[in-house]
Amino acid sequence: MSGTTGRERARGRLTDPAIPVLALVCAAVAASWYAPVLTWAVLGGLAGYSLSGSV
Repeated sequence: MSGTTGRERARGRLTDPAIPVLALVCAAVAASWYAPVLTWAVLGGLAGYSLSGSV
């Protein structure tokens, strides 16, 4: 007997911190290509929020 089941091994792979870190790195690289667009989008959203009287 190996001591671990297939379900435990799958859970270990899903909860391994390397997977979320890799996903965040990929998202950061993808976002860096669109940095100017994202910057203006965030600024526009903040301006709209402040001008709407929500602040």
